[in-house]
Amino acid sequence: MKPKNTKDRETTHEENMEKALRYGIKYIDLKIDFAFKFVFGMHGREDLLLLLIDSILPDKHIVSVTLGPQEQMPDNPDKRRSIYDINCTTESGAHITVEMQCAKQSDFNNRMVYYSSYTLRNTLKRGEEGFEYPELYVIGILDFLLSGVKENPEVVNHYSLRNDRDDGIMLTDTLHYVTIELPKFNKQISELDGQLDNMLYLFCNLGRMKEIPAYFKDKNLDKLFETTMFANMTPELQDRYFREFMYEMDQKSRMRTARQDGIAEGKAEGEARGRAEGRAEGLADTARAMKARGMDTALIADITGLTQDQIAEL
Repeated sequence: MKPKNTKDRETTHEENMEKALRYGIKYIDLKIDFAFKFVFGMHGREDLLLLLIDSILPDKHIVSVTLGPQEQMPDNPDKRRSIYDINCTTESGAHITVEMQCAKQSDFNNRMVYYSSYTLRNTLKRGEEGFEYPELYVIGILDFLLSGVKENPEVVNHYSLRNDRDDGIMLTDTLHYVTIELPKFNKQISELDGQLDNMLYLFCNLGRMKEIPAYFKDKNLDKLFETTMFANMTPELQDRYFREFMYEMDQKSRMRTARQDGIAEGKAEGEARGRAEGRAEGLADTARAMKARGMDTALIADITGLTQDQIAEL
């Protein structure tokens, strides 16, 4: 057995900072599941969670949130359990579940309904009469376009139970589903207008920032920037972030490859060619993303298998 302090067993803060420099990481990417929970889902950071929720639901005028359990167990052990990214209640008793989903999920709309059913089931107590539920919001922040619903250009969409023939009549004002599709958000800093725009911009761009833009220095976001700075994390947390960071990069590359594979039709030769082209495009997309982060060309070549000349042409 190797000693505990060998470098292949654990890394130091200095080693992680050197790696972060190579990958162009100064602030962690909020779209990565671990980073999202680390920033918004930990006790002591309820103010950051409130900032996020208030930007999404400004009309509710929420003044405080209390974190609740992230895991809900089924009554029947044969059924699936439910694990939330963030589960909280407001001072008025409303329940809010927030999910950050980076990888595309074709049935995410049904997943939101599933989550709401757990909360509703656990709200009513034995012996209580009637079905007076507190308000429930399920918020999905997505790094993909939601499938299964009618497409529209809005970044943020609100859904509830309404009459099919008259959408002005609600069946109940208890259930609310909110989707945020980040790929639709393409505003530049000069176009930002309000707290929601500020938060969406950070979700889309924080992981690529090398410094805090002057625009954000008077927006009451100092704690968020301090919390998301990679250098402020312990080596153990840095290691965990790196694992999820590399996993997400690999997943996105695989998805691009699979998408290209699916396009190829016809004979076996054409299908094989389509798969090869899809893989090449996936690697090229990954290399472009790495170049955008300022990573060393030799390191990109080592990870993707592309030559340095191919990378230079991207």
